[in-house]
Amino acid sequence: MATASLCVTAAMALTACGEDKSADVKAEGGSASATAEPFKGLTAAQISEKARVAMKKLDSFKVKGNMTTDGEHVTFDFAVAKSGDCQGNFSTGGASAEIRQIGDTAYMKGDEKFWRQTGSEEGSSSAETDALIEMLKGRWFKMRAQDAKAEDKFPFCDIGTMFEKDEKDGHLTRKAGTEVNGTPAVTLQGKDGAATQTLLVAAKGEPYALRMTAEGGKEPGSFDFSAFNEPVTVTAPPAGEVMDPEKLAG
Repeated sequence: MATASLCVTAAMALTACGEDKSADVKAEGGSASATAEPFKGLTAAQISEKARVAMKKLDSFKVKGNMTTDGEHVTFDFAVAKSGDCQGNFSTGGASAEIRQIGDTAYMKGDEKFWRQTGSEEGSSSAETDALIEMLKGRWFKMRAQDAKAEDKFPFCDIGTMFEKDEKDGHLTRKAGTEVNGTPAVTLQGKDGAATQTLLVAAKGEPYALRMTAEGGKEPGSFDFSAFNEPVTVTAPPAGEVMDPEKLAG
């Protein structure tokens, strides 16, 4: 979970809204197209800010993609609601897990490899890890979301955190327009060290972030956003399939 959090932290840098020192907002490499008209007269940073605000106002969306951080490749697919409810799955290092969060309660169901990796990272002995795997086989691990350490909270379940404003100075440049799954989009691009970061913002309808990518550098990845404001209904797993550590502790 901490790995996935780092994944989101790195990708969200694409919405950095530092002042764009460039007054020229025309698409580079060609003349401004009809795709860019909804943002006529706006700087790249202003467009980025419009996208950030639009995403925070959403009631729900889906996010799917992949990221490499600390040498680990993570893939994920989540449906997220503004209420904090979310559900989806992620995988890393050949291990995978499902997440369901409803209000202040989160449930996680991992495969054997996931729990074995978790035991190893926590410093558990082989015997302790084997016992954990046996206990959680086919079951969901229940936890209170607010009890998790800040660095361990699953980031996909908090729209506000995902799109909080980044006050650091940044520079974005507007590039030629494109399309994402048939939707016209404005391309915003910037450099962060060795990485080239790109944000594609819908140029039709609301200015939602459609795709964010990072190429090169130590944390390449891609995030695709879709299903804006489509209902997200998350149900708790059957009680018989849940392992509640509080009950085990008595």
